[in-house]
Parts: sequence; structure tokens; C-alpha cells
Amino acid sequence: MDQTEKGPTQIIAPTGIASAEILSGPTVWLSYRFAPEWFNDALQEARSGADHHSRRREIIFAVCAAESYILEWVRDEVLNRNFQKLNNYFPPGRWMTVTDKWKEIPKQLFADRLIPGLPVLESPGYWGEWLKLIEFRNGLIHARASRPETAALNENEKPKPSKTALDNMAPGWATGVVVELIRRLHAAAGSPVPEWINEP
Repeated sequence: MDQTEKGPTQIIAPTGIASAEILSGPTVWLSYRFAPEWFNDALQEARSGADHHSRRREIIFAVCAAESYILEWVRDEVLNRNFQKLNNYFPPGRWMTVTDKWKEIPKQLFADRLIPGLPVLESPGYWGEWLKLIEFRNGLIHARASRPETAALNENEKPKPSKTALDNMAPGWATGVVVELIRRLHAAAGSPVPEWINEP
């Protein structure tokens, strides 16, 4: 009778691997809405005085309100505060004029099916007023308004806006142009205009 000898049984166990579960906390985002404040500044200038000082401030504040509004509206209403997607529409380091922002950003949002329609901006009787407002803001900020003036100058050499133009400008004109811009945006988006948008 053949007997097979069996040796002792060996058990091989892997050594333990250290592991840890890492949970990251929520990302804290801070944001602020400047558009209502810029708009209120413009509105106060529209209502407070009829001199060139009030007009130049109203122009600057009104355009600041428009430029802040387009970003803040996309950030809070269209993207519903999904802040990480904001760079898709406002890439950091890429400069755009305020006019380009108001034309191109709604086109992107529409193409991405985030808004149902495009605002009618370049309509006769309105778009020229918007471009004039931007030209006047640029003239004040970049000092074209400070150029000397005489009758013999060609159009490119004249101050924009001139002191005379500011003196003759109706209070509330600049603010009214921005109110209409925001209304057209909301009409295309099918959403209500914010309560703080008031006529001058």
C-alpha cells in the first residue's frame, strides 16, 4: 500500500495596503450683482440734473450697467448659477466690446438651446441709438471728448461727445437706451424684466 506523504500546508496572504477615502468639501463661490447698482447710479443722474456733469455720468453708468447685466444674466438666470460653465461664454483673457457681447453671447446661447430666440437689436430706430451711446461712452473714457473743436475740423477730429452735445442731451436718454436693450433681451428669452429696471 502506497502512502503519499503530504507536507505542511502553506498559506500566502498579501500584505495590507494602506488606503484612505478622501472626501472634498463643497466649492464655495462668491458672486455679486453690480448691474442693479450701476443702473441705479445712471437713474439718479438721469433724474438729478440737466447739466453736462449729470449727462456724462449717466452715459458711463448706463453702459456699465449694460455690460455687467449681460454677464450676470447669463451667470444667474440662463446658466442657473452653474459658474463652471460661465467660461464657455465669457472666456477669461478674451476681450470683447460691450456691443459684441450683446450681439454674440445671445447667439451662442441660442445655438446651445439655452434661450428660445434672439433679441432684435439691430432694428432701425434703435441700434443707432445704442451705437451712439457706446461712441459717447468711449469718447468720455478714452478722452476723445477732450479734443479741441473748431468749425473747420473733419468729423474724425471732432470731440465725441462735445460739451455742446452733452449740454443739449435730454436727461434719461442713456438710461432709456439700456432699458430698451434689456427689454429686448428678455422678450427673446421669454423671461420677465427685473423689477429694478425703471424708466428714467
